Amino acid sequence: MLKRIPIVLVALFALSLPIWGQSERITDVGAIVEAKASAAMGDTELEVEEELRFASYDGFHLDRWLTSLTLERPVPFPWLGKRLHVGIHADYVRHYDDHHYYDNRWRTGLFASYYENVRRFKFSYRTRVMLTYRDERTGDYRVNPKWCWRNKLQAVYQRPNSRFKYTLSTECFMRLRAQARESFIDQWRTTFAVNYRLTRQQSISVFARMDNDLQVKKPFDTFYLGLSYNHSF
Repeated sequence: MLKRIPIVLVALFALSLPIWGQSERITDVGAIVEAKASAAMGDTELEVEEELRFASYDGFHLDRWLTSLTLERPVPFPWLGKRLHVGIHADYVRHYDDHHYYDNRWRTGLFASYYENVRRFKFSYRTRVMLTYRDERTGDYRVNPKWCWRNKLQAVYQRPNSRFKYTLSTECFMRLRAQARESFIDQWRTTFAVNYRLTRQQSISVFARMDNDLQVKKPFDTFYLGLSYNHSF
């Protein structure tokens, strides 16, 4: 298993490279501020998240305001222990659109995650299917609701007794259509984060994130700097 660690890290790096489908692309810079609170109820973990995402294209503005609720719990298998988890989440999103107003979006999804600890590394893979419904009173949408399939690969490194934790992740977004051949990957996301533990219950994270749009009419390459506060009960 230890011999596979470099292979996994190389795979993470390779998957984090964007797939360039168009020559004319728009570059943007933004910022993310978020707060998370989590609590364990037996084997079930509850997490509440508030996120503010800012963008600078078309003037610096609040691009998205997200409120999210997630429930996750392990699924015990004799040969897997508690490494396989399943969960559900529900989001409310206020999103700044091309018409310069904020539309309402409701999003829900199911996901499954697999975790593997190897020495100082913690690897995980998460697959998630999401449904997004957009308010028709604030826009005319060709596809509503919209289905999305997301797959995320992540590696976390932490030295023993260290307050610091380092995370590298890559995630692809696939639009799902009624005809399988019409489904396509429309975004790739790469994130590097440094987490610092303040107390046993509190931590902060500083992260850099790159979002690359793919196979869409108006592709963006957006670089974000973010700050996250985490509290566990």
